Amino acid sequence: MNEPFRPVRAVRYACAVLTDFRIDRLPVDPFRLAADAGIAVEPLSGLRNHPAWAPYDLPSRMGLTRVITIPYPTFCIVYRDEGSSPEQLTLPLARELGHLFMNHYREIPDLSVPGRLFRPEMEREADIFARNLLCPVPVVDVIRYNRPQQARASLFRLNRSAWIHRLNTLNEDRASIDEETANILLYLFRDYLIARRCRACGAEFRDEAQNNACPFCGAGDPEWVL
Repeated sequence: MNEPFRPVRAVRYACAVLTDFRIDRLPVDPFRLAADAGIAVEPLSGLRNHPAWAPYDLPSRMGLTRVITIPYPTFCIVYRDEGSSPEQLTLPLARELGHLFMNHYREIPDLSVPGRLFRPEMEREADIFARNLLCPVPVVDVIRYNRPQQARASLFRLNRSAWIHRLNTLNEDRASIDEETANILLYLFRDYLIARRCRACGAEFRDEAQNNACPFCGAGDPEWVL
């Protein structure tokens, strides 16, 4: 029997991870998150000749995929480091973390058998988790409203297609975030979002009162430090 598709759960899990691991600035680093969560992440180049992983024939199993999770003998995310940029790895790594944080392997033990694939609804859940981990809706909304010219793919360490996908799904995910969760995330990112740099004197400060002016020289319209 197939598990139901749970988009709301995926959004809320992503928000919970941001809160639990005190992630408070952009871009969100999936490598650091994995390390903080005790999840092994290894480059493919370092495992090609490792005897413990040889039976899995990692290069051929990965095919054209940049990131996979090997569940046995221990959970390990493997990424194709040769020819991959941070922008190309960020979203795939976040998706794999989504599978792990949402307990997809525990829900379907057969996935631990090499060659088994996630069901489409689980892949969609992992995608929803990833985009809300990397680009939380309340934070994206604040940046797009106040500084739309800075709301670009590079700010989130995504490639252009991933950023367009995120923009196209904002309304869909916004419906899954209640006011309390939005406020928690905005408070978490507060220092990041109020950081400013004066264009005139170069001073950096936190514009807590939203005065839009430098407290040192009085010049207006400081730039956001994003």
